[in-house]
Amino acid sequence: MTENSLKLASPEAAADVLAGLTDFEQALAFYHQHLAPDTAINLSVAENVLLYQQSMDTDVFKKIKLIPERNIQYMASAGTPQLRRQVAELLSRAFGDTVSEENVFGCAGVSSALECIAFGLMRKGAGTPALKPKDEVLIPAPYWQGFNWSFQERPKLKCVPVNLPTTGKGRYRLTLDLIVEAYEARQKAGHRPRMLVLTNPHNPLGVNYDKALLEEIYAWAMAYTDMHIISDEIYCHSQLDSSAPKFTSAVKLGAYSGFADRIHVVWGFAKDFGLSGFRTGFVVSKNPAVHRAMLGNSDPAEKTHPLPWFTPFDSLKTYVIGELLSAHHNGERYTTYAMKTYPGLLSESFRAVKGTLDAAGIKYVHRDGDNSAMFFWLDLTEYLGKRAGQAHGELPVIRADGLDPDEKWLFDYLAAKPTEVTLLPGGVMHNPAPGFFRLCFTASPAKEVVDAVGRMATALGKLK
Repeated sequence: MTENSLKLASPEAAADVLAGLTDFEQALAFYHQHLAPDTAINLSVAENVLLYQQSMDTDVFKKIKLIPERNIQYMASAGTPQLRRQVAELLSRAFGDTVSEENVFGCAGVSSALECIAFGLMRKGAGTPALKPKDEVLIPAPYWQGFNWSFQERPKLKCVPVNLPTTGKGRYRLTLDLIVEAYEARQKAGHRPRMLVLTNPHNPLGVNYDKALLEEIYAWAMAYTDMHIISDEIYCHSQLDSSAPKFTSAVKLGAYSGFADRIHVVWGFAKDFGLSGFRTGFVVSKNPAVHRAMLGNSDPAEKTHPLPWFTPFDSLKTYVIGELLSAHHNGERYTTYAMKTYPGLLSESFRAVKGTLDAAGIKYVHRDGDNSAMFFWLDLTEYLGKRAGQAHGELPVIRADGLDPDEKWLFDYLAAKPTEVTLLPGGVMHNPAPGFFRLCFTASPAKEVVDAVGRMATALGKLK
């Protein structure tokens, strides 16, 4: 690898950076910072440019005027009462049921929200903690790799994939049986599953879970286990205009009325509203231990500081999100207008990219009528082990511990010139089989994504 290809000060500096990489996520970020040409398109990351381009810049950001004396001082780390009330109103509309502001808590991103729930459930409070280090978290796989960071890095829990089938009639379909089998297998092996995490709509599959399936899973978990459930609903507004089944929030399930202290929801502005860089996340929970963790506790027996103090919903977040929640479009509340407009924008981009994938013969996992959130789950298994018959640019050298070598080669091949497209390898998301990649079709304007798919098709056509 050369100094020029790394864009670093020296080959030694490049070697030092590579040596410090411990996983593929870091390597992927490094690729875009130092290896990717300026013309490369990053479709590996779950970003969303649609609303900003269509209306948010004009209706919100061009009207914002920062007032220093109001926005440079400390604010409540879990969000001001006004902010929590506004978010509760927004989520009440999204979830289809009343969400009380007293159960809504802000922090710096959904990753932080997940960690705060875990730490909150580890505190003694009025009784035995619900969680302790080394307890297990069951997560249907493939799943967002950030769950590992949120639960394993500091809470020291262990994430255990519940592998979805990758072939056959039930391909990539979650069932209660899969969860029960995984739970019982872990128990028989002497382990302790104490939490189940469901992402709805799913990342990377994009599907909405059927309400009947959710009722079944939640009823079993509440009746036959002591597990808590976290429902990650960060993509709840990301709905194609033709998708079925429709999105069902955890707060609408029968189990919620009787076991709300064991059911927690997280959401944030990063995906539906495309504000990933603002790091704004929310915990929705009725659990007293989580409340104490988010707000702090002055009881001498368990005096604690609010956990979001370390990852706060700071003054600038409070101001910008407050402006967003208060903005209007032609007399209508902007968030209402945006969430009515967004499905059409999402569907238009989906259809444009889908048509290009279909025309190019690039396979993906998606049934007609399913929701897609903002992803295509590409099936590139037929290209594993194949190599180009001629040179295809200089492949970057990226360390990828544990990633299937052929899957990693295919990632490198598509990332190199002249294709210059990065996808997220399924191995990063704990997919049970190699050869699947996540493509985020909202990470760039639809035309750019369509052009990128065209380059991918040309590159894949050269593999033999």
